[in-house]
Amino acid sequence: MLPANSLSYSNLTPMAAIKLIADAAGGFVYSEPNSNTLTIKPLYKKVYWDAIQQSDFDRLIPESVVTDLSTDYALYPNYNGVFLTNDRTGETGTVKRRDTAGDVKLEPINDPLFTSISAMHEKGRSVLAKAGMVENHSLLMPIVNEIGLCTPSDLIAFNAEWWGVADSVSGSFSEGKATQTVAVERVNHE
Repeated sequence: MLPANSLSYSNLTPMAAIKLIADAAGGFVYSEPNSNTLTIKPLYKKVYWDAIQQSDFDRLIPESVVTDLSTDYALYPNYNGVFLTNDRTGETGTVKRRDTAGDVKLEPINDPLFTSISAMHEKGRSVLAKAGMVENHSLLMPIVNEIGLCTPSDLIAFNAEWWGVADSVSGSFSEGKATQTVAVERVNHE
């Protein structure tokens, strides 16, 4: 929740205002299927420096079910810290990647919606999550009961070899066959 008077806007749709709030906390707006509910979800439930257990995964995808796989690579600066400010309230905070000095910093980020430590923390984690070699995998597969329909921000384990976060999901239906294409972002820090 936002404190009173921390958000004012004009010339924005209500959806754009909700998106501002989500972005300030390192998240995105998700429209729940089969309901009229919007949820603000974190961009990254887990980041590459978090400890991960099998129970953390939302989807375990075996290679045998994937009918097409492609991968693009992008190299990002290896930032390990970011300074966050709210110039309306004077609140400040530094978020550092665990087990680092936080000395290789991103440009400072200022947002009047940084109204809590938890919002600053989540925003910091989300901007520091893309560092080093980032692989963007596209997985085309049928929608099957053993996997289900993937959703954005799902934590995905692929073939027990690597894991990543679902960035986007699209579906296709033809000739009685339903498929999904899942874009999975993996930060390769091995």
